[in-house]
Amino acid sequence: MFEGISMNKPPFPRLLAAALALLAMPLITHAQSIYRCEQGGRVTYTDSPCNRPLIQSGNAAPALTSSVKQTVVGGGYEKPNGPWQGEAQYQVTNAGLRQNGTHFVVPLSMEISEDGKFVGSSPENRCQLLGVASPGYTPKILNLDVTLSNCAAEDLNQRYQGSLVLNTAARTAQLSLHAQRIWPGVALIADVKGTMRR
Repeated sequence: MFEGISMNKPPFPRLLAAALALLAMPLITHAQSIYRCEQGGRVTYTDSPCNRPLIQSGNAAPALTSSVKQTVVGGGYEKPNGPWQGEAQYQVTNAGLRQNGTHFVVPLSMEISEDGKFVGSSPENRCQLLGVASPGYTPKILNLDVTLSNCAAEDLNQRYQGSLVLNTAARTAQLSLHAQRIWPGVALIADVKGTMRR
């Protein structure tokens, strides 16, 4: 009567696991979206839709007011492209000694577009960052070639090489930029480091 069906290994656990995986997929997809919200000249980045109401009825999509412009950018914590923000340390040393007036720990906002353009700024020390990002050894690493300009400390204004390494579990990315200028009697080494978040 039950030929072809193994009673020793019921299919229920496998069906339950498959159903749970399907139910989780929309949640994972939503968590990977980053929204760029513009309102009154102010730009913010968030992992939820702009102007999402506190209470939603049923499965209705969140309503946006006409004064808010919303753009979906970035890959959440699955890929390093998109917007990042965090405290960054800027410093310059000469023969191992820190140069006066070149050490800053200030907020840095940056964005890496899908086509590899890197832009960023730290208003507190006036540094502007512009360059390119290229794929690293894994999909969670980007190689960076970035030039700093307009910095309050002139020794920071130069070309840097480095990387952005995504840590999905910690929901962070580690920024590291390094530059050096060496000639007789001078060994200037500059670096920018920071733990970035969405």
